[in-house]
Amino acid sequence: MKRRMLSLLLAGLLAGLGAAQDEIVIGWSGAVTGPTSDAGQYVVQGVEDYCRYASEEELIPGHTLRCITSDDQYDNNNTVRNFESYLDEGMDAFLSWSTGSTLQLKVNALEEQIPTMSSSLHIGVIDPPDNAYNFLPTTSYSEQTVALLEWIAQDHEGDAAKVALFIHPSAFGRAPVPDAEAAAEQLGIEIVEVLEHGEGLDYTAALQRWANAGVQYVLTQTVQTPVATMLQNAQALGLLETMQFMGAHYTGSSTLVNLAGEAAEGFLWAMSFANAGEVALQREIGERFGRSEEAILDVNYTSGLMQAAVFVEAARRAAEAGDASSAGIYAALLEMNDEAAGAYDALGLGVGPVSFSEDDRVGVDALRLLQVQDGAFVPITEPFQSELFREIHVVAE
Repeated sequence: MKRRMLSLLLAGLLAGLGAAQDEIVIGWSGAVTGPTSDAGQYVVQGVEDYCRYASEEELIPGHTLRCITSDDQYDNNNTVRNFESYLDEGMDAFLSWSTGSTLQLKVNALEEQIPTMSSSLHIGVIDPPDNAYNFLPTTSYSEQTVALLEWIAQDHEGDAAKVALFIHPSAFGRAPVPDAEAAAEQLGIEIVEVLEHGEGLDYTAALQRWANAGVQYVLTQTVQTPVATMLQNAQALGLLETMQFMGAHYTGSSTLVNLAGEAAEGFLWAMSFANAGEVALQREIGERFGRSEEAILDVNYTSGLMQAAVFVEAARRAAEAGDASSAGIYAALLEMNDEAAGAYDALGLGVGPVSFSEDDRVGVDALRLLQVQDGAFVPITEPFQSELFREIHVVAE
């Protein structure tokens, strides 16, 4: 807190000397290299590109926008150091990446009063305690996973459906497991195994074990590379006809199809962002700043664009109200709803508008299920909310 106060005092002195007191600073820290960087590399591109776009288009009149991005290599200690260094830069809002670091920084965000939005969709990010300054851009992993289990309950015929959970060996991977187990009990679904994958490149033994146990559905909560490997292993074993594979946000997108090839056919995906090709502005921005076709079509690029866009819009509203500081941005976020200043359509990058309030820290409140058909993800549902998730999720005290 002392560092934050010193930064504010210094900013005030500089403002008195006629320095750039109208600057708005957004910080991002995430995995450009290291674990989960297959997703993080595109998120940071989206953040950087939207910041450049917002500056070129002068989306916050009378103010300059500076976005600082740093690779934390999926290391919580690096994330904390980046957060602290950004305070010295006069940071007004923070975009975080990993589940572990975001949970660790909840108290920092509260103490420094810095609005923080996370690429991690762990529901604990916005659950008490110390959650006042944290926001999620979209529905959580937990709600997405429960929605997939509801789909299984509707799809399955015969005796109780048997499901295996295949998850990342981290707080990120484990995030939806308690809610998934509670939902499965309510729905009469048997969870045969929860498997945390290692760094190996073959999941044949696990798949054979699941086949012997009668598993019909494999629900994944990890990133795209291990899912692609598992799909290819399942294809080699001839299991794609007897096992339905599916996953939450970070498991899907065109990158999964590129990695898994025809083995991805039929994969089910739950998420709240627009699908590749649905938003013309995404391509326009990506091409303006020289991004690859793979990046432009990746949902993580969409995610980076939208998270930056939400903070830029909040800063624009705050500036219009006469206070573009972190306090003004925070107030603008809490009023970003129909009852107050109005929800934000977020350029169509989500399946619904972004809205926040004192009691709602989830931006896009709806999700869709998509499926790979003829080599591309296509929506198979309209946007919806999981009512069961709202019944079973126990908020931490």
